[in-house]
Amino acid sequence: MSDPDNSLIAEFNGRCSEEAFAALVRQHVNLVFATAFRQVGDAGAAEEITQNVFMALAQAAGRLGSHPTIAGWLHQTALNKSREWLRAELRRRKREQVAVNLDQARAEGDSVWSSLVPLLDEALLELREPDRLAVILHFMEGRTFQEVGSALGIGEDTARKRVNRCLDQLTHFFRRRGFATPALAAGTPLFALSAHPAPAGMVAAATQAGLAAHSSSSTLTLIKGALKIMAWSKAKTATVVSIGIILIVTGGIAIVISKVQSGRWQEKTADAYTRRNLSDPQHRDLLADLRANVWPKERQLAEAKIKSRQQADETMNSATIDLKSYINTALTDSPASPTGINGNNFVELLSGIHIFAGIPFDVEGLIQLDGTNMMMFQKHYPAEIDNIRINRKCAKIYLFQGANWIYRQDFGTVVAKLILHYTDGRMREIEIVAGEHVFDCWSPLFVTGVDPRYFKMAPGTERAWTGSNPFIKQIWPDESLILYKSTFENPQPDVAISNLDYVSTVTGTAPFLAGLTVE
Repeated sequence: MSDPDNSLIAEFNGRCSEEAFAALVRQHVNLVFATAFRQVGDAGAAEEITQNVFMALAQAAGRLGSHPTIAGWLHQTALNKSREWLRAELRRRKREQVAVNLDQARAEGDSVWSSLVPLLDEALLELREPDRLAVILHFMEGRTFQEVGSALGIGEDTARKRVNRCLDQLTHFFRRRGFATPALAAGTPLFALSAHPAPAGMVAAATQAGLAAHSSSSTLTLIKGALKIMAWSKAKTATVVSIGIILIVTGGIAIVISKVQSGRWQEKTADAYTRRNLSDPQHRDLLADLRANVWPKERQLAEAKIKSRQQADETMNSATIDLKSYINTALTDSPASPTGINGNNFVELLSGIHIFAGIPFDVEGLIQLDGTNMMMFQKHYPAEIDNIRINRKCAKIYLFQGANWIYRQDFGTVVAKLILHYTDGRMREIEIVAGEHVFDCWSPLFVTGVDPRYFKMAPGTERAWTGSNPFIKQIWPDESLILYKSTFENPQPDVAISNLDYVSTVTGTAPFLAGLTVE
């Protein structure tokens, strides 16, 4: 593949070339700014988001060399950054305004192209990745079909056919949502209306922001290293006071946990310290004893307790919500693993209606939401799933859920929300907090040596299912797969909930939902 982005990224990575980075910004700044503007509808906010996107590009450049073109990554990152901004500043107002505009457009039947602009990025995300890249490069960056083909490693005619096929798919997308949309053609004004050239000075501002972010190279290296350690070692286990030193080795990474004079406990990961203790038979024997004689018994007790809560339905007049049309991940999928590595899944979880923690849930798959750590594996999921139909009154809402990448420092962080829409037009939010309502789906079931906070759950939250898979057995065999039941009170039990949205706050954590029941 000969896309010029590849050589610019290589030059920037190789010698921190300001000229190469500025060229990348000039090439893509209009794409990023227009995407942000479509999402937030505010030029000032779009400028801020654009700078944030190119800061992210500077920080991620080292792992983007294998991308066929940087445009697709920038488009997705611009959407993610825009969503973060919307949730912090304008989420409710934007939702209400877009809904009103779309309703008016449908009622009036005019300005059809203008009414489609707010939905363009959602429509693009329904395309396959190679198809979406072709559309972005041709319509949003103005590249010829020959240039599109060169960037994607296909012929000019193939690129043209791919784009035309995508236009048909986009037409169907809009028509399914009730728009009397003419067939999209190469000359459609939709993409022209959606374009918003970046203001003067944006190239310089974004370039400086990115280079400033990149200049702290030592800090960035530490951050990247920490992310890799967290993703692969899942180093969450701390020592118990009665044990002097425990050495835990997993996936080739050793975590040494030792007691300091103040009586507190700290984790040390320095290679020299680790290697010195790897040779100590006392530490190896202690770990072997825990694995052979202590942790299995504690795990069996926890598993028995979870199983005992799967015997009887403790609800009255509850209703399981059918999530089939919203599921985006099968129980056999491996969403939180590098591409090509399978087995990190929930294949042991039974599908259909079953009792978990005294509550019936209908499990057919997972609703997987996005989190920034997904970028490590070049994977992206929707930041929210909207309009999950409820259509009933209820006093309680039960979630059967889990999450990828929740670490101790994340405890107390809101990682997801339920946005409840009522039939009287009002809207309420329920926050899902890490370390209270949900924990990392890879967690210890044993007690000895574990941070006590892993067992201090919010009232109404408990471990509801446990199992394993081939990947966890290989990488971290001491831990288990765990899903949680969380109970939330409905803020307006006397008014029917028409629908709800399941929303990620787009932190490092990637939450997911396996079942939803109301009572």
